[in-house]
Amino acid sequence: MRKAKSRTSTTIVVMTLLAIIIILFYFYWANRTSPLEDSSANLTEVEKILNKDLELYYPETPREVVKLFGNMMKCLYDSPKDEEVEALALKLRELYDSEFLTNNPQDVYLQNIISDIAAWKEKDRRITNYLLVNENMEQENEIDGVKYAVNYISFTIQEGGKITENWRILLRLDEDKKWKILGWEFVVD
Repeated sequence: MRKAKSRTSTTIVVMTLLAIIIILFYFYWANRTSPLEDSSANLTEVEKILNKDLELYYPETPREVVKLFGNMMKCLYDSPKDEEVEALALKLRELYDSEFLTNNPQDVYLQNIISDIAAWKEKDRRITNYLLVNENMEQENEIDGVKYAVNYISFTIQEGGKITENWRILLRLDEDKKWKILGWEFVVD
């Protein structure tokens, strides 16, 4: 009889300990945050752009490419840290068409961007916002079997007061079916 009571007591103690361990594990698992959530929540906009893998997650439409271009330009011209300028400029080049890249060698491009940003800082000028212009103004055409798109973006620039610059962006669909920026021009209203 004593043996039976001892077995029952041991079983109860073991089951209670097992239940406590399971409950503690459940609370630990339910209340933990994943390292990916923590790290992405604490990233600056520049860090998010620099971490974006454009080989795997390239924007699918001309509008999305222009939106990413606008975000990158805002980060570049909104007082980035000196060490971020070159990395952002190189990331921006990933959106450009091969013809644009050929006509703008990397070293000349970087030199021009760095001097342009320095001139902006000197004038206390920065891009504070950007806005994609209405979809009804967007155009897509096919010329000699090559698809082209025209999109518009408006940048709000802080320099003393606020001014707006409107840009027309020309994109071309490359052989990998990615919309790449061929060039842009300022639109005078």
